[in-house]
Amino acid sequence: MLSLKTTETLRLGVESLLLHPARSILTMLGILFGVCAVIATLSVVEGISRKMQEEVLKMGATNIIVQAVRPAESQSTTAGSGSGGAAIMYGLTYEDAERIQSSVAGADVIVPARRIRTTARYFTRRTRVEILGTVPWYADTYRIEVERGRWLTPLDLHKTDNVCVLGAAVARDLMPRMEPVGQTLWLGEYAYRVVGVLGARGMSGASGGLGGKTEDFDRVIYVPLTAASRRFGEVLVDRAAGMNSFEVCELHEITVKVAEAEQVRPAARIITHLLEKFHDTARPDWAVRVPLERLEALERTKWLFVVLGASIAAISLLVGGIGIMNIMLASVTERTREIGIRRAMGAKRKDIVQQFLVETVVLSTLGGAVGVPVGAGLATLIPWGLTKAAATLGVGGEAALAGLAQTVVTPGAVILALGTSVFVGVASGVYPAYRASMMDPIRALRHE
Repeated sequence: MLSLKTTETLRLGVESLLLHPARSILTMLGILFGVCAVIATLSVVEGISRKMQEEVLKMGATNIIVQAVRPAESQSTTAGSGSGGAAIMYGLTYEDAERIQSSVAGADVIVPARRIRTTARYFTRRTRVEILGTVPWYADTYRIEVERGRWLTPLDLHKTDNVCVLGAAVARDLMPRMEPVGQTLWLGEYAYRVVGVLGARGMSGASGGLGGKTEDFDRVIYVPLTAASRRFGEVLVDRAAGMNSFEVCELHEITVKVAEAEQVRPAARIITHLLEKFHDTARPDWAVRVPLERLEALERTKWLFVVLGASIAAISLLVGGIGIMNIMLASVTERTREIGIRRAMGAKRKDIVQQFLVETVVLSTLGGAVGVPVGAGLATLIPWGLTKAAATLGVGGEAALAGLAQTVVTPGAVILALGTSVFVGVASGVYPAYRASMMDPIRALRHE
């Protein structure tokens, strides 16, 4: 329990602040804004960090993603397409997958995939989609969860069955008021039976995103790799902008999953060496992406934002502290006679110090306590405002900004903000309190 003397000191300090409520509130604002900046910055940064970690972890921290890259100079290379388009040969092969599997000792799983752009049609409804021809173990590698129905099976792969699993947005667009599982839709010229529907996964960097391309997981249709290769053939046709584009690409992607995170970089180096050996280095048509490196880069970027935000908050708190010190020095001058009376009645110097320190700590603590919820509210409004502005101005990026909505106020941020505000209160009150305690009681009593 607090001693009687301490309680009396607290009472005197609070009463002194209540005598000048407007001045106390204005003095408190500097601390409030500083704490608000700390909470808002840390909450937004933590939210972004967690969202991006989720996206990278979707791709697997122990995965190495090898992607086919369309060489820029081959855009005008024709190969007898006969339709006015350009036939381009590039990318990965099944032989690449076999070499990787035999050469990388830590490779537990090899996941080949082929991407095909086409139109999905269900009666009169149609939507543009990307077909991903892959293998049954793709789901485990990328942590995919089936919401309804089932995922692709080894039997589907072996029999080259025309079955598919729909992304959430595709199912919603084509079959909004019915159960998609069991229905038949058309992918290009081929009929496919729906065997499963995925839960919503949203926009993501995805596998293409590591290279800077955004992918919508919910607009992908998954089919057996064997069925994709047999039905759509070696030459893929992309009809866009009134022109047919032809390409020959056996595999667009090979994902290599290793057992331990420590094996990721050595395995990536081996894969890079293999591809350099068997592909044309003058015209590279592949890229090796490592999600683990992206995750580490995100952590480094996170701390840059933390330091930047902390610097801004520190300046605000410093200004608030200077404001408190200035007001308290003026208060000491105004209350010279009061200090003299207290000293004459037996108050010691430490009692005077305690009284003025109590006032500064109460001011800073109240500012911090109000700043925490205000900062949390601001952290929620910032991404909402940015997303609305992007949509209103038509500059795009709403999907990317959506990740900001996951603002997170951590206990550590609250403790840091409140602790800093109390520290600023004590630091800014030390000199005024010392100056008040050093007054000569007799001269103070004579002060008018």
